Amino acid sequence: MERTGKENSTSMILIGMGNFEDYGGWSLDTQFVTTMGVPYLLAHGLGKPVKDARTTVVFPETGEYFVKVYTYNWVAPWKKDMAPGVFQIGVNGTLLETQFGTTGDNWGWQDGGKVDIKTEKIVLTLHDLTGFEGRCGLILFSKNRDFVPPVKTDELTEFYKELTGNTGFAKEEHFDLIVSGAGIAGICAALSAARRGIKTALIQDRPVVGGNNSSEVRVWLGGETNFEPFPGIGNIVAELEQKNKGHYGSSNQGCLYEDEKKQRILEEQENLSLYLEHIVTGVQMQESSIRAVEVFDMKQNRYKLFSADLFVDSTGDGTLGYMAGADHEVTTNGHMGMTNHWHVKDMGRPQVFPECPWAIDLKQVDFPGRDGVRDVYNGEGEMSLGGWFWESGCELDPIAKAEYARDTNFRAMYGAWDCLKNFDNSYENYSLEYASYIGGKRESRRFFGDVVLTKCEVGQGKKYDDACVPSTWGFDVHYPDRRFYAAFYEGDGFLTKDYHENFETPYFVPYRCFYSRNINNLFLAGRNISVSHDALGTVRVMRTCGMVGEVVGVAADFCKKYHIKPREVYTQYADAFIKELKAIPRKAVSPKDW
Repeated sequence: MERTGKENSTSMILIGMGNFEDYGGWSLDTQFVTTMGVPYLLAHGLGKPVKDARTTVVFPETGEYFVKVYTYNWVAPWKKDMAPGVFQIGVNGTLLETQFGTTGDNWGWQDGGKVDIKTEKIVLTLHDLTGFEGRCGLILFSKNRDFVPPVKTDELTEFYKELTGNTGFAKEEHFDLIVSGAGIAGICAALSAARRGIKTALIQDRPVVGGNNSSEVRVWLGGETNFEPFPGIGNIVAELEQKNKGHYGSSNQGCLYEDEKKQRILEEQENLSLYLEHIVTGVQMQESSIRAVEVFDMKQNRYKLFSADLFVDSTGDGTLGYMAGADHEVTTNGHMGMTNHWHVKDMGRPQVFPECPWAIDLKQVDFPGRDGVRDVYNGEGEMSLGGWFWESGCELDPIAKAEYARDTNFRAMYGAWDCLKNFDNSYENYSLEYASYIGGKRESRRFFGDVVLTKCEVGQGKKYDDACVPSTWGFDVHYPDRRFYAAFYEGDGFLTKDYHENFETPYFVPYRCFYSRNINNLFLAGRNISVSHDALGTVRVMRTCGMVGEVVGVAADFCKKYHIKPREVYTQYADAFIKELKAIPRKAVSPKDW
């Protein structure tokens, strides 16, 4: 498919990464759009150069152009004089001399020199040189040598819209309910509502659904479901269960997460429209209600407008609610962090791995997986590498510093493997087989509902009259593991320990935690519900989040049926609502947590 940029007074053409025809071995990273402006292609090759990405570009006119690339040297925040993620750009098979990804300690524009475009149609390629996480967000060809593109997120977005002809929206589409985020909570909310006749849209920024419980992140489901007096709450979660599971190491394979099954259930559901690779980029408000969401379709390179009477934020990070101005809080220091699972594999013959002087230097310190060092479960060896406790970002803003935390995980992984292979001379026959580039987050924004549930209330068994979702996971919060503080000499912790406290289970979480207290048509489902930091330690696991979604779907049905808002489900119809939830029959038995 040909992509044609819009000519303006300075004869520029701008190429975004989402609509590349062929990503090759590059991966489209959409995690940080709200903080750095655009999705980008990532050369996630684990130390081996990835296959070229390529696309066809039609220029408004031939001639001499100056090239600028939106990128940066991702290790510069730590090692300014080193640049592992390096790539080149090819035009019709000829590589430009400039190596990109070598400058700047944050996202910005790197000059690439000039190129003579001799034909209006060219083949543009990204050529990776290292396999060590090079990244490209935008490519600009301009006839104006002195033009300086914007870098601020909002200005960059407007610049992109202008040069790609995206100044308006496609025809507005209207739904009864829009769910943003297709993790387990969002899937359950969308299915629950659609099965009650609610015309529902489910928007997901990735090409797969499942969120943390997908092949991209690989986190198993936690929590228990289907408790009296609500025997049917958990039925939808049960439909999403995987047949087989793997916890750690190479047993944790992507195929176990059954992405296709989840997607098929959604696509076959009447009243439900699934929008993959779509990102919510803005909201339109009407007083204290969301009227519509502005959505970027990455593959078709166009902006859409979806309106609805009701919305669900199941994004995890609370992106939709934040854009709408929903009251919330963020624990910026001392919160649970992000994990990028990774594992190694015995290849049966000696394997080499490049030295990584730009990674975290772990040669003089202990870490799980090294020479008998025990992990938090007293395990050792291969199974201690890349587990959930390789977790970073606990001391940083979980939104503004999310990419930094993910990259810390990369540097810890590469530093550990470099140490083991090239310094300890261990794991001789092993190769670094897999690492997730999508971070598995645990905590970021938590919104305020009419009830903000606390650890004290859960622990003391406080009963609410609208209690409806069973929480069974003990208080489980993570902090940097003090046994490995010597490894954190750069100031960034990347190994954690889980701290547990038990309570009498199940504890039933009240419905009033599942909607915003100040945005009157916004539901909450997932780890962004109305709880304190400590209480999040029990409700954050995915079977529990899924049941929240199921309840929200029923509440959306009440809203449509009685022409009310989420709060009024409680203030006007609490008894009928709880009675409805109790009447849902149990259709399947979910496995107990394992």
